[in-house]
Amino acid sequence: MNKKQQQSSPKRKPKPSKKQTQKKHQLVVKKKKRKQISGSPQDRLKKGAVKQNRKKRKKRLVKRKKKGIIKELAITLSAAVLVFLTIFTLTVRIPKVEGYAMIPTINDQDRLFVYKWGEIRRFSLVFFKDPAGDESLIRRVIGLPGEELYYQEGRLFVNGEEIPERFLSTNLAEFSDEPLTEDFSLKEIIETGQVPKDCYFVLGDNRSYATDSRYFGFIKRSEITGVVKARIFPIHAMRQF
Repeated sequence: MNKKQQQSSPKRKPKPSKKQTQKKHQLVVKKKKRKQISGSPQDRLKKGAVKQNRKKRKKRLVKRKKKGIIKELAITLSAAVLVFLTIFTLTVRIPKVEGYAMIPTINDQDRLFVYKWGEIRRFSLVFFKDPAGDESLIRRVIGLPGEELYYQEGRLFVNGEEIPERFLSTNLAEFSDEPLTEDFSLKEIIETGQVPKDCYFVLGDNRSYATDSRYFGFIKRSEITGVVKARIFPIHAMRQF
């Protein structure tokens, strides 16, 4: 190379060392921090306002979520209560006993649990409308559809076979020499030999004072509201039937 070419060629700058680059980076970071710190009061106020707005938004979102959860719970509970009440009214009655026709099994002013879809069997306690009036009664089923029955010497005979009535109180019989149930047959009191289809013959447990099928005849299945399953009040006398 000529001297002229050597003189005209540019000189290359030496590369900075690692320490120099680190120092430059630190200086740049410090400058940025200084700018942030040395910002105007208006900028600081703006930043504070932005933070407060964010906090407020978060609080609003939390409140909305809580309100949504409460609404969902309220709707769910109200729907559950409505379903329960609907099922309850369609399947259950809680009548109050009035009178002494069923003592000592059931007493006056007792509260009973009546299941509307209960199966009617012999000696079931049924809740039904009085055929001779508007009030509702509770009596015990003695005769089922198609059966012949009569009482002889205070004992029940169904289709010629004696059926013990163990639910009757022996204490009441001690006060009188006469049987708890006077002798009779269906032909004598209702002028028919059998209990008709879809009908039942009912009696009160307090046989001497109860008004029952001996006076108002058979009761139809459609007149029966339900079967008594339990006494729920008074609490100390709760029991199942």
